[in-house]
Amino acid sequence: MNNDTKKGIVGLCLAYQGQNYGMLLQAYATQTIIEMQGYKTEIISYQRTSNKHIRFTPYLLIFCGKQIWNKYKRKKNEQIVLDEKHQMNISERKKVASIFREKRLHNIIECKGIENLEKLAKKYNTVLVGSDQQWLPDIAFSNFRTLRFVPESINKVSYATSLGVSQYPHYCKSSAAQFLKRINYISVRETEGKRIINELCDKPVSVVLDPTYLLTQEQWCELIKPERLIKEEYVLCYLLGDNEIARKLARKYANERNMKLITIVSDESVSGEDFSFADQAIVGKSPEEFINLIRFSSQIFTDSFHGIAFSIINQKQFFAFYRQRKGEKSRNSRIDNILKQWEINYRLIDNYNSEIKNIPDINYKEVNKKLNARRCESMDFLVGALEDRNNGNN
Repeated sequence: MNNDTKKGIVGLCLAYQGQNYGMLLQAYATQTIIEMQGYKTEIISYQRTSNKHIRFTPYLLIFCGKQIWNKYKRKKNEQIVLDEKHQMNISERKKVASIFREKRLHNIIECKGIENLEKLAKKYNTVLVGSDQQWLPDIAFSNFRTLRFVPESINKVSYATSLGVSQYPHYCKSSAAQFLKRINYISVRETEGKRIINELCDKPVSVVLDPTYLLTQEQWCELIKPERLIKEEYVLCYLLGDNEIARKLARKYANERNMKLITIVSDESVSGEDFSFADQAIVGKSPEEFINLIRFSSQIFTDSFHGIAFSIINQKQFFAFYRQRKGEKSRNSRIDNILKQWEINYRLIDNYNSEIKNIPDINYKEVNKKLNARRCESMDFLVGALEDRNNGNN
């Protein structure tokens, strides 16, 4: 990895501390691709110790009320008793996520308190926030992911940040506009995010690829070596939601083709069929194994943004589903966006009573043309933003 500091140091505000595969891999890709450009990077691990410098507005009361309600709902959901298999899956996923962070990520800087965070920011040439769902509406009042802690004189960049929703609620709009106006270069992952920001403030916004796409299939193979984990030909399910009909369609598809059905058990939702609908239920696998399970599969059924992304990177055939999860608002704009940009909307199965038949295969010759062009555009944005061309006034 190129850690030449001649180009300066980039501070990274990333989502990386959970065990979600996409979260970990997008953080890894972000750090990797920026260091390939000749920068040193530091991942900022921030711990808030007080409410100092949080933006106070009358709407903050609504925000606080919403937070209390969400905390109550989480506590209520936590009352669901997990069986031994689901508990083991979550425990093992936490272990492999920790190993991944220790092995793949580096220069993680612990920082406690807003005063230390503001002091730390002064050492960087650029502070970058991204990717994943870093700009969900409620962050509008905070300091960290909004880059409010970064001085005016230091370059501030958003790369492929996802807003995760199709609309910002009214109570957070003024605070969101305030922090967005300070950021020199804004890019988002979804067209819906661009529309929301354009409605909030007069700033140029680019729509760019998720950082996992910036590394080619060959580069991913160099970083994470291909390894076949299942000997037989198999269909792979990676479903984060709890919709049982999607699982039934996968089961039928595998039976009709005499293939083994493999499922990666989700750590985000619980279904009564998680361990029964497939021939083999996989638990506790690492992000590296997740990629390899996709690489060697014959067909993929997924409701995951990054499940689709790594299917496309590895030129695999897949069926996409909207994620359904009890008690959670829809964030399916991400699925719509990723299918639309590659012009493969026909791979979305949104009518669960339909049969999966007469659906054309993905033409990867055409998809790759679009991917290569979009990769060049996204890299141009990232390189230009890091070099601080025109100080964001382009």
